[in-house]
This record gives sequence, C-alpha cells and structure tokens, in this order.
Amino acid sequence: MSKTFDDFRGAISENLAINEFLRKGCEVHKNVRQHGCVDIIVIHPNGKVELLDIKTRCIRKRDESPIHRSLTKKQKEWGVKLYYIDENNQGHYHPPKGKNEK
Repeated sequence: MSKTFDDFRGAISENLAINEFLRKGCEVHKNVRQHGCVDIIVIHPNGKVELLDIKTRCIRKRDESPIHRSLTKKQKEWGVKLYYIDENNQGHYHPPKGKNEK
C-alpha cells in the first residue's frame, strides 16, 4: 500500500514545530515512541520547560470550524500543552477542547 501526503502530515508538522523552536534558540528533545503522551520537550533559553503534543490544524468539512483535540488524563497530569501547526506552517499554542483561551 502506497503512502499519501496525509500519512506524513503529522511528522511534517512535528518537524516544523521542532525547527521553529530551534530558531528561537530553544533546546528540543523528541520522543522516540510512535505513540506517546508528549511529542517534544522544549527547553527555552530562560530555562522554562514545556511538554508539547504537536497537532496539525484541521477544519471540519461540514462547517469549516476548527477541530480541537482533548488531552488525555496522563497529559493533563503532566501539564502537556497542545501546539498546532496551521495551514501556513505557523505554530500556535491552543487550549484543549473545552478550555477557554487565555
């Protein structure tokens, strides 16, 4: 079975996020497990550490509203944040489904 662009979209978004944080002078550590609670760990120049789950921004076909993901119980316990890569390949923090943006 041949792979399509959609099969690689998540990996592409993850690499875009990694490159974005590296350009900002951060240290980035990547999870080596295929399915894990955290995609990358980012250590900012000021020492702040973030656990991020990288998502590709998706739009519903029926009404063009964005699809928001939910954090798992373990992700909530660990303080994982969702980081979306949009259609312009730009990254954005976003609250999980059911949370208001701050």
